[in-house]
Amino acid sequence: MVRVPRRLAVAGIVALSGPVLTACGSTTHFVERSAQELTVASHTWRFLGFNAPELTSVPGATSCGRVVDQATLNSILSNARQSGASVVRTWFFQSYYDMSNASGRWRRITPRWAAFDRLLKAATSYGIKVIPVLVDEWPYCEVAPVSKGLDFYQRGYEQPGYGYPLSFKSYAMAIARRYASNPTIAFWQIGNELESNSPGGCDERNSANALRAFADDMTRSIKRADPHHLVSLGTIGTGQCGLVGRDYQYVHAGEVDVCEYHDYGDAIHSIPSVEPGELGQRIAQCRALNKPLFIGEAGIVADVGDIGQSTAKITGTSLRLRAGFFDAKMTAAFDDGLVGYVIWDKRQDASNSDYTYNTDRYNVGPSSRLVDPTNELTATISRTFGFTPGTIRFGFEKGGVDGWRIAPDSSGLSVSNSTSEAWGGRRSLAVTIRTARGRAEQRVYTPVTGLTGSTFVFHVYVPSTAPPGLRVVPLASAGPGHPTRGAALELLPGWNVVQWSPPPLTAKNVRSLGIQIDDVRRWEGTLFLDDVSW
Repeated sequence: MVRVPRRLAVAGIVALSGPVLTACGSTTHFVERSAQELTVASHTWRFLGFNAPELTSVPGATSCGRVVDQATLNSILSNARQSGASVVRTWFFQSYYDMSNASGRWRRITPRWAAFDRLLKAATSYGIKVIPVLVDEWPYCEVAPVSKGLDFYQRGYEQPGYGYPLSFKSYAMAIARRYASNPTIAFWQIGNELESNSPGGCDERNSANALRAFADDMTRSIKRADPHHLVSLGTIGTGQCGLVGRDYQYVHAGEVDVCEYHDYGDAIHSIPSVEPGELGQRIAQCRALNKPLFIGEAGIVADVGDIGQSTAKITGTSLRLRAGFFDAKMTAAFDDGLVGYVIWDKRQDASNSDYTYNTDRYNVGPSSRLVDPTNELTATISRTFGFTPGTIRFGFEKGGVDGWRIAPDSSGLSVSNSTSEAWGGRRSLAVTIRTARGRAEQRVYTPVTGLTGSTFVFHVYVPSTAPPGLRVVPLASAGPGHPTRGAALELLPGWNVVQWSPPPLTAKNVRSLGIQIDDVRRWEGTLFLDDVSW
């Protein structure tokens, strides 16, 4: 079933105690497409994340913007992870491969993969997938000081040029071949904000045909080199040359797997408009193609005012307003079936820093003098959906309770198999609290054997009728006596993802696994447990 995150009031955002409680994208499986959805290990996968364009700028090599050393890279990825990110989108341009501007001018170098290897290794360690963008429409971060145009999409991409010794097609196939077996890559994105102007202006018909042929050829070529990853073209989507009106659908109707849209529109407008070139039209077009659509860039300035205007001052109020606007936009987007939402952007600078104000007001940095509620918003929303690492051990798809039982001191509970809600598949375990006069703490558990891995994952659904304050505590026991408890997590309406890494000694000797339900108000009702994994 579709799992839609609830609309979150900014004042009600829950601060998380650590990254183990956030849902993050698994980097151990490849992303696949199932009609309009993305899946990982046959489970629906939707993602939140950040653009981070400087992550491949390595000291002493090619840089675009500021150089990012290893400590800064780790800091940015750590903050993204704590903010609930399951992806980062960044540049994998050819300029980082066989060119260098470290000396202040562009020069050819022996081809090297160091910038990309470094990022993928670090992202894997944080459980974050990467959306690599292979070429830029614009001259920024590229060698040639010109934008790509109609000639590039008709012929230029197959020939060396634009300052590079390799054609773009040859480079794309080389990088796809190198990382074909790397599941940290979410999917390839051919380019950033591609469109097809010509020197005399926009020739829409020829541009649409050129973009369609380019997209089809590049997708087939990348997949010959790398059969494991999906491909997205990479478009703004608001009516650029070659993609006006129905041409957006025509270009995406070919070989590409995933549609993209960029949203820098009015902050106060959250419901997608169906006007030409607006998000609502692109949703309808990609739905007609039976292909998934994601927001590749979404930006709201940190100094935003109450009607979406720039106020020229970043304050706690403006950051709370921004989080509220993002909340409404993300909720509307996921309600309309989008598979991902990637905010522009994540850097090492605090959201209220001088750098953010003077250089990049879209930045959602780590909290410093003022807390940025957008980080807490994305962390909270990420708990309600997304794939989490681990092999599914209890999916309840055979119609039984899979050995789960009520603890002896929890007579106020009952368990049964249910088709009312499901995280993955069609069934889950219904855990019914059937008496408000029972204990405030109720436990269900199951014996386990042959346990491998040290991180346990529970998916818990709570209905909207449940009162605030309902909490769940993960449990593991190595033998008779009191079990080891994880941190309590307050449940939100909808699906909640609970990750827990118990102490190593407990993890190595677990004999039973369970959850404790804490309810200060003694609520009666049914929760659902599904896809327990480790």
